[in-house]
Amino acid sequence: MALTMNPALNQQMAQLEREYEQRKANIMQSYYNQSQGGGWGQQSAPTPTQNVDWIRVSGIDGAKNQIVQPGQTVWMMDNNEPYFYVKSVDKIGSPEFHAFFFQEVSESEINQRTMPTEQPQIDLSQYVRRGEFEQLKAMIEQFTNAQEKQPVKANKEVASNGESVNGNDGKQTGTGRTSGARGK
Repeated sequence: MALTMNPALNQQMAQLEREYEQRKANIMQSYYNQSQGGGWGQQSAPTPTQNVDWIRVSGIDGAKNQIVQPGQTVWMMDNNEPYFYVKSVDKIGSPEFHAFFFQEVSESEINQRTMPTEQPQIDLSQYVRRGEFEQLKAMIEQFTNAQEKQPVKANKEVASNGESVNGNDGKQTGTGRTSGARGK
């Protein structure tokens, strides 16, 4: 492989070379499997790769600009910052990009995160006990029943049908006026 002065171009060329070698190995393996007793009509499953090939990039812009073929996923390590990126493209060509932050943690921190945490204690002194609640509920029911049994005081002047109880049906009396014709 010929090296150029452009590191990004070198990375892309190295990636393409790795992909070419992998495809070449897959083709050779499938040919070998077919010639060893397998017919030409049989398909062999592609061999899954176990290792992740990290591509070194310069910043998030370098990661976003990394070319990824449809159906592939690329893992990228930032040269300058503690970040890594994952870019994948589905079969129809839609890309998906994720950025992650590396941070060193101690073994004790890992153990603390994997150990089940204890539930916080609840201060029960601020709550009402069941017996006290039942007593309060009974007192409220007793008060409510007593209120329902008391008759409602009605207005003594007006009966329920709107007529006057004391004979006053809304007409003025004792004014000296009559409702008929006026005196001549």
